[in-house]
Amino acid sequence: MKLKTHNSIRFVLLLLLIQISCISGFAQTKTVKGRVFEADGTLGMIGATVQVKDTQKGVVTDLDGNYTIEVVGSNPTLVFKSLGYVTQEIPVKGRTVINVIMKDEAIALEGVVVTALGLTREQKSLGYAVAEVSSESITKTVSNNWLDGMSGKVAGLTFDQAGTGPAGSMRVTLRGDQSLNYGANEALFIVDGVPISSGSTAIGSGSNYANGDAPVDFGNGASDINPNDIESVSVLKGPAATALYGSRAANGAIVITTKSGRKQKGIGVTVNSSVTFERASYFPEFQREFGSGSDMGMNEYSFWALTADEAPDGIATERNISRYAFGEAFDANKLRYQYASKNWETGEYEKLPWIYQSDWYTGLFETGTTFNNSVTIDGGNGKGTSTRLSITDSRNDWIVPNTGFNRQSISLSFDSEINKHINLKARVNYYHRESDNLPVSGYSESSPMYALVWGYNSNSINDWKNEYFQGRFNEINYNGDGTNGNSLVFPSASSYNPYRTLYEELNTLDKDRVFGNVALNIKLMKGLTLDVKSGLDINNEFRTQQKPFLTKSAPRGFYREQTIRTYEYNNDFLLRYENNKWVDDRLGFNAAIGGNRMERKHFTNSITLEELNEEGIYNTENIPSGLQPKPSNYRNKKMVNSLYGFISASWDDTYFLDITGRNDWSSSLSKKNWSFFYPSVGTSILLDKALNLREKASWIDMLKLRISWANVGNDTSPYSLSQYYAGTSFPGGSKLPGTIVDPYIKPENVESWEAGLDFKLLKNRIWLDMAVYSSSTTDQIVSAQMDQITGATGMKINAGKISNKGIELTARFVPVRTRDFEWSFDVNWSKNWNKLVSLQEGWDPNEPLQTGMGTTIGGRTYIYSYVGEEMNVIYGRGYQRAPEGATYIDENGKEIDCSGMHLVNEVTGFPELDASPDRRIGKVNPDWRAGMSHRLSYKGLTLSATFSGQYGGNTFSVTNFSLSYQGKLKNSVKGRYDGLVHKGVNAIKNSDGTITYKPNQTITSNIQTYYNMYVWNRNNTEENTFDTSFLKLKEMRLDYQIPKSLCEKTGFLQGANVGVYATNLFCWTKFPQYDPETGMVNGGEIHRGIEAMTYPMTRTYGVNFKLSF
Repeated sequence: MKLKTHNSIRFVLLLLLIQISCISGFAQTKTVKGRVFEADGTLGMIGATVQVKDTQKGVVTDLDGNYTIEVVGSNPTLVFKSLGYVTQEIPVKGRTVINVIMKDEAIALEGVVVTALGLTREQKSLGYAVAEVSSESITKTVSNNWLDGMSGKVAGLTFDQAGTGPAGSMRVTLRGDQSLNYGANEALFIVDGVPISSGSTAIGSGSNYANGDAPVDFGNGASDINPNDIESVSVLKGPAATALYGSRAANGAIVITTKSGRKQKGIGVTVNSSVTFERASYFPEFQREFGSGSDMGMNEYSFWALTADEAPDGIATERNISRYAFGEAFDANKLRYQYASKNWETGEYEKLPWIYQSDWYTGLFETGTTFNNSVTIDGGNGKGTSTRLSITDSRNDWIVPNTGFNRQSISLSFDSEINKHINLKARVNYYHRESDNLPVSGYSESSPMYALVWGYNSNSINDWKNEYFQGRFNEINYNGDGTNGNSLVFPSASSYNPYRTLYEELNTLDKDRVFGNVALNIKLMKGLTLDVKSGLDINNEFRTQQKPFLTKSAPRGFYREQTIRTYEYNNDFLLRYENNKWVDDRLGFNAAIGGNRMERKHFTNSITLEELNEEGIYNTENIPSGLQPKPSNYRNKKMVNSLYGFISASWDDTYFLDITGRNDWSSSLSKKNWSFFYPSVGTSILLDKALNLREKASWIDMLKLRISWANVGNDTSPYSLSQYYAGTSFPGGSKLPGTIVDPYIKPENVESWEAGLDFKLLKNRIWLDMAVYSSSTTDQIVSAQMDQITGATGMKINAGKISNKGIELTARFVPVRTRDFEWSFDVNWSKNWNKLVSLQEGWDPNEPLQTGMGTTIGGRTYIYSYVGEEMNVIYGRGYQRAPEGATYIDENGKEIDCSGMHLVNEVTGFPELDASPDRRIGKVNPDWRAGMSHRLSYKGLTLSATFSGQYGGNTFSVTNFSLSYQGKLKNSVKGRYDGLVHKGVNAIKNSDGTITYKPNQTITSNIQTYYNMYVWNRNNTEENTFDTSFLKLKEMRLDYQIPKSLCEKTGFLQGANVGVYATNLFCWTKFPQYDPETGMVNGGEIHRGIEAMTYPMTRTYGVNFKLSF
């Protein structure tokens, strides 16, 4: 018994000794040292951070990459970090020397991207194209629309804009238009896994050409997102990439991931401030030789009609004015009565030098400014809980007076590991935007650009400014004809003043928007997880429009209020199983089944007063007796219920297969026809592994072949299958609609194929992605013509087919990489063929399909698509030409071919124009688009530059015809005094009915008629349509990162950065007026092919400061 007792005591003592030694072992301090190398494995990395995981203990490597650090514990882990490199975590495992080779984060072999449903995937496993844009790339410059920062950086991604003002709305498409319903071609925007509204709702009606109630750009939904809150953007291009979103993402998706709080323990504060200066920097080539007038200088210009008593020299003068610039040649020695000749205080007049006023057009534009300030607080407990709060304030004063906006945003994220089984993620974003005036754009008297175009080049912009601010735009001067000293600067039966337009024809906005989501990730068992998510997007806008008395479109004033509310709710679940350990870790398997319920509501309410009772009072009560306000109310609701699933498998981390399927039940379709299934299949093979290429060619890092197929849909809008009675002019009367619908309409069907090849070579110094794709959209929802004997003119049916085929190339190169210096650049190139294959059965192929742009420039210019041909081609009138095979005999008796030469009237010398607007002028879409981004870094300095460009494409310019045919540009100077001979031939009709040709030698009979009735007249679509090829230096930025060691010496600063940037530094193009990337607006849609008098392209300069505490 004693022996057993002694043995027991010895055993307990032994256990105690072991425990004490273990405790002392855990508490023992150990020194670890080593060297951190650059990615080449030879150069030591200076300034890398080495930290003990889950502690605040850390050191920085020296000039040679050496470090020494003390660690505590049985098996601590060291974390190696450096900006631009992959973070590595390495367990110590008793070692005292640990050397590390860092990997370049920008071109890491095992890249991870965010895909459909917000799932992260290794890029090597994907069977379709995905492009990722970092937060840094988006925020290099400060723009009114953050989407501008993505331009030129992703192959196949297109941004259309129309130069419509400070809101800067953009239309975003991927790989061409798929649908004949123009508004159904934009990409889907998804934030943190939840779709959001990205479009815009129009105010006013029709297009911004020749429309007194032209639409106003209040901004599109996608522009609400604060770029400083974006972590990354994944561009899912093909239907195979987006098939899990069903009918909502037939046109691709822009998947946005917002920032989270820091993972390590601690709290940080970041202050980011910038100021941007914006100037209108690209203007037409104005002629400075000839002044206002339309008589070629035959008579002296005189703005005022003066009696002998009023004239200072006692000589009565008749008024001789014109908005045209076919008047006298400018000469400072000539003295003329001009608007500024009148002294409005004394009523006296003085002749002034007849000189060109260089500010008559450009003087309206000011230097715009945008102040952007944000504060971010983020923190974490180091145990899985983190949060981030960002507050941003932006204030914009735009390039024309009294325009701009204020914008505030608040973003809050919260991530928490509730327990080992449940993770919580929550995101909420609030945006507020307000403006006292967003200007109208386009060829409309409501736009200040319209007034500038028609203004006199002999008047200074100060004439207009003084007229407005000194109260001279009144009814007496409005009705004045230049006698008795009464007149406006621009005397006309419907006059205007750009300053009055900007200060009194106001378009206000007050917008609030909230979107966000709450998500739970529940680990049910090993490999099996359940994700549940609920998201919302709520938008509320209040808009007003007002016009004072004496406005052309509203001589008795105008007022409108509009309220827009949209609500979208998404609820999702995803049950997912993952196991990559089957068959001795060779077979990876991932399968999931999920569902979504989407509900969207939209409300638009407006009330319009087309006349006001009292001038200057703008509310819905100020209406004249006997008149009634015009209300307009519209609402819709749509629900889509969905079930979806996918299976992903891999073998030896070399062969990958993805199969997805989704079924949508849509409320906008008939109940018998509302269920549709959308499948996709994708596969990829790492050829470098499958063929052991690395052993045969060590310079090959990766070679991947991929292919995918998908079949998705494009749903209809709410109530598009319903029929409503239309109103009539008879009180209480109604009539049947002109278009009836097929109640069994199906969604448009998009079937696509994609194949691609990825290379990574020379230790990731070269990366190349090549993709080819082909898609066809059938069952187009179109309105087919019907025999009117049926009582209707059209019927909405499924008919027609569009095909899109294309090539995309994306490459990245790192020519130089040393310890202190690196040069890398990205290049992308894309080409798309877009073809209208068929329309309804029986459609005459000689009959064009007209794009619904809202204008044809008065029946002069059309955008047509013919069956069997490329879509979106400009048609109109042009020069008549000698037929094929036509010849003439020159002075040497030699026969000269004159096929295609302009036909010229032998008597007048004027060219002959087509009688009908059916000449093919040029295609709208470019032959190809490209972009290139360079990045050079030296120690703490980084210089980056982005170029974008396209080749081909055409646009009809309203600005060009309106300025040119008035004689205000250099293109109308030639031949002013002595005429000119238009190059071409005269067609001589002989007595026997035959036609012979001879070179034209007739001098134009009237040069003004030649220019404003033939060459530059809006009827001449050919002459006013221009190639939109261009190359832009889109953005450039220089940053300096203050050394971390210097920041640490302050005791409170963790990091500091200062940067300067600029945009649109140059633009090489043949397009003569403003921006070749332009278009026009019709309602809430942006169309390419017609430039409808946009605002000038701007150049911006800015400085940015970023401090981290």
